[in-house]
Amino acid sequence: MSKKGQEEIVGFVLIVVLVVIVLIIFLGIQLRNPKPQQRESELIYQFLESSMEQTSNCTLSSGASYLALDDLIRECHETGSSCISGESSCDSAEDTFKELVNGSFAVGQNYPHKGYDISALYVVNVSGQSQTESVLNITAGNCSDTYLGNSYWIPEFPGSIIVRAKLCF
Repeated sequence: MSKKGQEEIVGFVLIVVLVVIVLIIFLGIQLRNPKPQQRESELIYQFLESSMEQTSNCTLSSGASYLALDDLIRECHETGSSCISGESSCDSAEDTFKELVNGSFAVGQNYPHKGYDISALYVVNVSGQSQTESVLNITAGNCSDTYLGNSYWIPEFPGSIIVRAKLCF
């Protein structure tokens, strides 16, 4: 009788050892598979930083200078006023951004970059709570979970406008 009990215990231990080995192999495979990558990119930050200095095609009054993109985004948030051309400041900011992105990055199914997503949000802290308001949103192509991205802050009292850009693969 005791020999049969020992055989059952040895069989049970072998099953447990096999299950542990299978779990270790499964865990190793899962850890090796790359997960969708969402990385901050210095290139995207530099693109945003230089884009904010880009002069747009919008001037608000006759004889005034053309607005830089960051000033145009501020104007879009503050008043949404129109340029002399009749185009709204928000539309002009969107068009300027699209021109810059399309001129800087080849985007489409036949290119390494499959799409982009650019958004500008006004963020203000009121009574310890953060409130956000969408200012601008530009998307093109397909954006998956794998992208390079970064953000740029534009001061806008009493809060800030955060411009986020994602370049998707």
